[in-house]
Amino acid sequence: MNLFRMNLFPGRLVAVAIVTAGLGFGAAAGAETPRAEELEQLRINTAYIIEAGEFEIDIVPFYFDYDDGEHLGVEAEFEYAISERFMVEIEIPYHRVSTDDGHLDGTGNVEVAGKWLLTEQGGFAMAFNLGVELPASDEIPGVAEDAWGVEVTTPISLHFPDRYMRVHIEPGVQWQEHEGFEEQLLNLAVEHRPGGGNIALQLGSNIVREEGEVEAYLVPSFEVSATTVPFQFGMAVAAGLTSESADWGLLLDFEVEF
Repeated sequence: MNLFRMNLFPGRLVAVAIVTAGLGFGAAAGAETPRAEELEQLRINTAYIIEAGEFEIDIVPFYFDYDDGEHLGVEAEFEYAISERFMVEIEIPYHRVSTDDGHLDGTGNVEVAGKWLLTEQGGFAMAFNLGVELPASDEIPGVAEDAWGVEVTTPISLHFPDRYMRVHIEPGVQWQEHEGFEEQLLNLAVEHRPGGGNIALQLGSNIVREEGEVEAYLVPSFEVSATTVPFQFGMAVAAGLTSESADWGLLLDFEVEF
């Protein structure tokens, strides 16, 4: 939904693969691999939801370097699981766009979303995600739009416990007032926790197709989970693959659970 979601369209499918060395990090072999409802630094929803009654706060700073300017901002995301199969989320972004002519900044469109876990059997899970973007009071190019938006995705997650690996696929579409179904998207990601430990090595690809133009990225990242407190830190570097993409980008993720 936001300007920097960096979603992918299968017009140019980027192969996703990751090869890692054995970097055990304090976990016994055979331990259950931690699972996340979102990989924020990769801009992808998984099929999972957080535990019932759990509350999470995510702070996601980002920076993207485009030919026409620099995009800097931070998003605050608040998640709560109402039941074992349903969670809600509120996302509040702040954007700053700088060009040779000056800069624009302000609060972007707020998004309210819900995720339903449709099924989870063995290593397969599938969910339905619906996000509604609320129109801003003022139209600010590149920052906020005075229009409604809706995004629908169906994330799928595959778990391979013997390899401490998960694969995530998230296709979807976005509708916006006055524009209709303007975007088709596909997000892909592979995450591997060597030895089932606290470090996750990840590789994602994000593509969005809008009005015949494709914006595509390859996004390597990592995530570290603390052992004594419910805290996670993630970092990713996005490499643009098409002329419509940013030259490069950097995303961070600070996550706390309650």
